[in-house]
Amino acid sequence: MEIQTIRFKLPAGSSVVDLYWPEEAAPTPLVIVAHGFARSRRNMAGWGEHLAAQGIAAAVPDLPAWSNHPRNGRFISQLKATLCSEETTMHRIDDKRVGFLGFSAGGLASLLSAATNPTTAIWVGLDPVDWKAAGTKAAPAVECRALVLTAEPSACNSHGNASSIIAALPHCEHVQIPGAVHVDAEWPTDWLAEVACGRSSPTPRSEFRQRATAALRESLGLQPAIGSESPD
Repeated sequence: MEIQTIRFKLPAGSSVVDLYWPEEAAPTPLVIVAHGFARSRRNMAGWGEHLAAQGIAAAVPDLPAWSNHPRNGRFISQLKATLCSEETTMHRIDDKRVGFLGFSAGGLASLLSAATNPTTAIWVGLDPVDWKAAGTKAAPAVECRALVLTAEPSACNSHGNASSIIAALPHCEHVQIPGAVHVDAEWPTDWLAEVACGRSSPTPRSEFRQRATAALRESLGLQPAIGSESPD
């Protein structure tokens, strides 16, 4: 696996992105991974490493806006377009096999991006949250497969308000992970998030990872899941 860290200056904002490149021969599928509110790309680094180990290129940005979710959605769309068109990256990516994966508020931002990208293969929401019904309003425009994995309702996931997004998505699979807390979907989480949202535990973490991986591999045209999870 190769990891590159690049600052991208895009119309929606300037931000740092970690690119995780698999060892497989290019071009490979691409997944853009979005972190949660007040978090950073470092809190989704485990997903980047894991996806690269699965033969999927992963782009894990620091989202440029603190709480402007539409702007973050535009940034994700622009990042996808840039990665699939710039000479330094386009030859490494199969632009017909691109997905989005987002946690919490990053789930909302990536959903807003998927709603404006009709060629997206899949959107995976990791305990996403809605904000001012933006996700619910955008959801009917999402043409791709959608998988929503949720934790038990709590203050940290706006008391499960992703239910309205789920109901509005045309092609949605929803699984509530038994006993999961919000930060079980983050990889890695930290003690401060656990103080706020509850202690993360191995079984629900594993289920988030296994279900997301299986759906991504299937939708991106890869064989069933290989190998084990990357370490925490």
